Amino acid sequence: MNGLAGRFVDLFRHEEGQDLVEYGLLALFVGLAGLAAWNAIAAGIGASYVGYDTDVQGLWEPRDP
Repeated sequence: MNGLAGRFVDLFRHEEGQDLVEYGLLALFVGLAGLAAWNAIAAGIGASYVGYDTDVQGLWEPRDP
């Protein structure tokens, strides 16, 4: 086979780049897990900040004129 179809067949027959593909998939998985963790951490920090801000604003009492 020649051309593009032959190259695809060669990719499936040879295993020289298998480790690179595995490392690429592992990096993709770690990246997606990090992104999910980042979103969860950001939501938790945001909720804590809003709660802290609400509590601090509730403590303020204006002076009598």
